[in-house]
Parts: sequence; structure tokens; C-alpha cells
Amino acid sequence: MTRVQIKSIYLYSHHGERISVDFDPSSVNILVGVSYTGKSSLIEIIDYCLGATECHIPGVVREASSWVGVHWQNGRSEILVLRRIPSPSKQSSEEVFFAVGAPIAIPGNASQITPNTNRDGGLRQFEQCLYLGEVDGETFTDREGVRISLRNATPYLFQSDDVIINKSTLLRGTNDERRISIADSLPYFLGAVDESTARAEAKLKQLKSRIEKETRKADAAERLIGQERDRSLSLLSEAAQLQMIEPVESNASQDQITESLLKVSGWTNSPSTFGEEDQLNDLYRQEQELRQKYAVLRRQLSDADFAIESATNYSGTVQRQTSKLDVVSFFRPSARSQSCPLCESQLSEKTAQLSAVDSALAQLKRELADVEIDRPKIDKFVMRTSEDLRNIGEQLEIVRARIAAVIRESEDTADRLSQDDRRLRVSGRVSYYLEDRLNAGIAVDRSGIEKLQSELEELEKIANPEAKAERIDALQSQVSIYASALLKRLPFDPNYRDSQIAFNVRGLSIRFILGPRLMQMRDIGGDESYLSGHVATLLALHRVFAEGNRPVPGVIIFDQLSRPFFPADKFQGEVEVKNDDRSDLKQYFDVLFDEVELQKSLQVIVLEHALFADDARYSSAVKRRWNSESRLIPADWPRVIE
Repeated sequence: MTRVQIKSIYLYSHHGERISVDFDPSSVNILVGVSYTGKSSLIEIIDYCLGATECHIPGVVREASSWVGVHWQNGRSEILVLRRIPSPSKQSSEEVFFAVGAPIAIPGNASQITPNTNRDGGLRQFEQCLYLGEVDGETFTDREGVRISLRNATPYLFQSDDVIINKSTLLRGTNDERRISIADSLPYFLGAVDESTARAEAKLKQLKSRIEKETRKADAAERLIGQERDRSLSLLSEAAQLQMIEPVESNASQDQITESLLKVSGWTNSPSTFGEEDQLNDLYRQEQELRQKYAVLRRQLSDADFAIESATNYSGTVQRQTSKLDVVSFFRPSARSQSCPLCESQLSEKTAQLSAVDSALAQLKRELADVEIDRPKIDKFVMRTSEDLRNIGEQLEIVRARIAAVIRESEDTADRLSQDDRRLRVSGRVSYYLEDRLNAGIAVDRSGIEKLQSELEELEKIANPEAKAERIDALQSQVSIYASALLKRLPFDPNYRDSQIAFNVRGLSIRFILGPRLMQMRDIGGDESYLSGHVATLLALHRVFAEGNRPVPGVIIFDQLSRPFFPADKFQGEVEVKNDDRSDLKQYFDVLFDEVELQKSLQVIVLEHALFADDARYSSAVKRRWNSESRLIPADWPRVIE
């Protein structure tokens, strides 16, 4: 399994130059340097290129740069995101260059960069590369959730200087207005909610509304049926008095009553009858317009339902074809494409047949992922159209009620109306009565409601709050178990050495459990303990992300793990450390190296003052060493201040 990781970070000057900081995938990468050399600005560069609304790249780095960019790697595919640095008077820029390929041609200088999208467009394209679908956040309340964005995943990528040893804040961005959206999105990133769950929840809401409406109609219809015969005979008696039909006997059959009612409802009068009835004519016109709108929406809804059914059938076909092509994993799940799938003997070269199967399988998986992304859009359209249909239906009922009210009010003056006027009103009342009776007759057949209820029960197995809460609790416990195991390998307050970490999804926080005691992070003393809690929890979260193949880049950036040992206000230069001198600090790096080796799909970047020069594994991981003479930004780069 591969995850999106950083290949390089680019900075473009104002005078046609470019520098790059390169990284190794699935490895620990260490950048060592003194204070004010630009190390910490790398976090803000990445965050800005991931669609931050404001540019917080600090100082000289911002002033000396015209564009910045991040070159991502996703298996064999590459992603390049470049974003213009805003002028000093502005907070951000909407000019973005986005490209996907294998490989990608990197612009050599700023003049070669041509923007091809804006901030939102670049962010959406990046999300598509991660297969992040259309899903709303889980609010845990009646509050409506908003669409989850890749911006909600950035707290799991950065442990910046203001967070890494914070005793009350676990993740970047959770101490301001972003906290709510981050908490709402975490169940999705953990895997408790996914695109299929979101579709089920949307349809569940729609079904509940339909069942409620159909049940009300059925109940009303049953009440009407009990009064139907008396009401029918009363109307027919009035029509007979006006000589519209022959009198109907009280013991007449239902068929005879219905036939007489239809005859009355079809009665027509001379044109002069409608001469002065402008109000009623206007209401009839409104009714006709609403019925036409209703019919159009019904056709659109039918077309959307057909599209959903086609997408579902297509997904099933693709999944069956994928299963056929992936037959190798049935015999030997770990078999590689360069080995025989049955005997595992090495092949001298990759055969054309194996290449064709691999290519077809990859294509099918991409097509299936595309269908999964697009489905929620159709479901949202269906939901909106159904709501519009319901609103039109309610307006239609209101207009018809007004027509009936006009007719009822006119009955008081029936003696002043012509014979034709009175007959017209009786005919109209019978027509509305027949329509209500027809609707009632259909609604009383509760088989449709029962079918909807059965479908509702199936969806609730996927989307009901209890099942979702159970999944969230299970994943929350998994993070806690991983974090507790990692904590035992890190420096910690000896008074609470045997503590277990309890991670809280809703609170975006951790607590420590020791026997009957449940302690907040701030209840445990010492910056080392706070740092260990942060490191253990973040590594544990990425284990769960990787296991669930979740759309979170496989990158963690720590800004100075040595902060508790060499505070920045006292140690601004590079600090060379021997293993024996600071074995406690060395424990953090040992855990990072081991975790990267364990996960295989995790990249760790550490911005540091400390240098373990006599440790071979540490030394080989150092990608850059900056000092007062050699900084991230060359001294000859011009700066734009005004």
C-alpha cells in the first residue's frame, strides 16, 4: 500500500532562481539548523500549498520568494502544487499551478509558471488524487455537518512549535474556530464513516421523510373512507336537486355511486357562467402551473434514480471483474507480479500477460473509486429534487384548499347565483372529492410503506447512530492501544510510568489512566511527558489511517523534538549530542525510525537543533545542515518588502 508523501519543496526567487529541499519517501528525514535559518517556514509552505486561506510563511522566506511549491509522490504518480506568494499588503493569493503525472516537469524559474487553477480548484484536485469523496462531517448533534475537506486533515501532518509540547492542545488548529470542523471530520478520516455511509445517511433521511408523509396520507385516507359513502350520497343528492343527474337511492351499489359522481364531475356549463369569477380563474391557473412543475420534477427524479441504479450496477460489474483479475491474491495474497502466482518461482522478466492483468486491475480500481466519488453528488441531487417536489406538492395543496374555500364561501350566496353557477360549484366539489378519495385509496394500500420501511431497516444497519457510535468507539480504542504501547518506549514522568493513553475523538484530546485515576494531559508534569503524549498519539493515528487506507497523506513533520531538552530561547545554535549524553532524547528518534520501518508507508520529517553525530542511523537521515552562513534562503536573493 502507498500513501501520498513529500518528494521535494520548491522556493522560487524574484530574480529567476529556484531552490529545492528533497526528501526520501517512507523514511525519517532530518533537517538540522540554527535558529532563524528558515526551518520552521517549511511547515507553513506545505500548509499554504495545501490550500490555507492565509499565508503565514514567516519573515525573509516570504519576502524573498515569488512562488512556493510541494512536489508529492503517490506510488508511481506525482503531484505538483505551486502557489504564488501574495504581495506584502495581501493575506493570500488565488494563483495556483496544479499538475499530476509520472514524471512531472518542474518549472526552473518563476517566469515558467503559468497558473491553471485557484486555491479551491487546486485543493479539490488534490482531494481527488487522494480519493476523498463528497462527505459531510459527523456533528454528533442535530447540527448540520459541512463538507469534509483535506484542510481538515492537516492537524495530523504538522506538530509545530506552538503545539508539540503544549499541555492542553493535542493537535494544530484545535484551539481556535477550526476545532469544530476538525472534530466533525475525524470519524471519516479514521474510517468510522466513509462515502458509502454518507450515501446511506442521505437516503436514510430521505426515506424517513417519505415514510412519515405516506403514513400521514394513509391515516387520513382511512378516516375519509369511513365517511365516504355518506359524503358521496350527500353530494349526489345536491346534484339531483339541481337536475344534474337522476336521484340515487341510499342502497345503491358503490359502482353506481362512483358512476354518478363521475358524471357530475364532468358536467360543463355555458361560457357565460364564468364571466365574473376572476379570482377562481386565477387560482385554477396557479394550480395548472404547479402541476406542470410537479410533472417536470418527477421526470428529473426518475432520471436521477435511473442514473443511481446504473452506477450501482456498474460498480457491481467492476467489482466482479476486479475479483476475477485479482485471482492471484486468492492463491497467495503476498505474491508479487514478478513471481509465479502458484509456485512463487522468480520469473526472468515480467510477462505481457501479467502486465496486462496488473494494468486492467489498476484501471478497474480507479474507475470504481471514481464512481464512489461521484455517487454522493447524484444522491444530493435526488435529495434536493425530492425536497423541491415536496414543496411544490405542498403549494399545490394550498392552492386547492383556497379554491375549495372560495367555493364554500360562495355557497352562502347560492340563492343569488344562476342555476349554472350552482351546478359548476357542485361539479367542482365532486371533482375534488373524487381526487381526494383516489389519493386516499392509493395511500391506504400500505404495501408501499412497508417496502420503504424494509429499505429503511437495511440502511440503518449501515448508517444508524448506534452502529456508527460503535465503530467510532472501536477505532478510538485502537488509537488508544497503539498510543499506550508507544508511550512505554518514550520518556515520561516516572510517577506515572505505567499510565495508559485514552484518546477521545470528540474532544480531540488524550487522558492518562493509572489504576482508578483518570488524568488530563496537563495533570502530568514535565515537557517531556507532554511531548511523549503528542508523539505517541500522532504515530498511533497514522497507524489507523494506514490500516484503513484513509485519504490522509503519510507525512508527519515535527518541529524540534529536542525542545524540552534544549529550549529555543536558550539554545539557538546547532547542538551536537552524543548518545550517552542524552539517551532520553535519543529514545524519540529510535521510536521514529522503528515506526517508519514498521508502517512502510509513513514519512517523518524532523526540524532540529540537535545532531547525534556519532549515530549512523541519525546521520544518514540528515538531509540538510543550515548555519548562520548557509540558510534556506540564499543571501543574494532579493527581497520584496513593499
